[in-house]
Amino acid sequence: KGEIGYFIEQACWGKGIATQVVKRLERIGFDELKLKRVEIIMNVRHKASEKVAIKCGYKKEGVMRKAIKTGRSYYDAFLYAKVK
Repeated sequence: KGEIGYFIEQACWGKGIATQVVKRLERIGFDELKLKRVEIIMNVRHKASEKVAIKCGYKKEGVMRKAIKTGRSYYDAFLYAKVK
C-alpha cells in the first residue's frame, strides 16, 4: 500500500495542482510500484483536500480520531482510499 500526502503553498491554491499530483503519484503507485491500495489522509478541516480525493475517485473509509499532530494539538483525519 502507498500513502499520498501533500502541502500546497496558499498562493497556489485553486489551480488544480494537488489534483494533478495525486493523479500522477497514483499512476506511479499502481502502474510502476504495483501497489494494490493507495491512501490519502487529511485533516477533517481541509475541505479542499477532501474535494481533491473525491475528484480523483477515492472513497472515504472513515475518520481517524486524533491522528494528526500539529504542534501540541491533535486533529481528526479522514481516510480516503482507492484500490486496484
